[in-house]
Amino acid sequence: MSVETDFAQAVRWFHAARSDLDTARALLGLERYAPACFHAQQAAEKAFKGLLVATGRLPKTHSIAQLLRELPEDPERHPLLASAARLDKLYIATRCPDALPEGTDISEAYDAKDAQDAIDVAEGSLTLLQQWGGEIGIPAP
Repeated sequence: MSVETDFAQAVRWFHAARSDLDTARALLGLERYAPACFHAQQAAEKAFKGLLVATGRLPKTHSIAQLLRELPEDPERHPLLASAARLDKLYIATRCPDALPEGTDISEAYDAKDAQDAIDVAEGSLTLLQQWGGEIGIPAP
């Protein structure tokens, strides 16, 4: 892949991340907290993948913690992005009833605070990753 192609792919990932973030907000407004949490996780995951694809890498993982480990070292940015790794717990448990304790309904396992926290982390991650991408030449989506 050429750098131009990598950057074009990065923009596509950032657009998809923004779409998932918008979906998470809409679901929060509908009081659909588990799906809002899931879409927030997806937004962060896609934002990380957007930056990584621009560097010629696209790890086959859904783990934000793993994606975070793939980023170039930058002591100033990593503490800010590390909170995104806590979204990993939302990938499966927000969609699969057998990922929760017996008798726990997904619709009761998450509340507005969980969803808003996930959205805030995802939005912060997307903003920082797009900013970082801009510093290496990725055009703003």
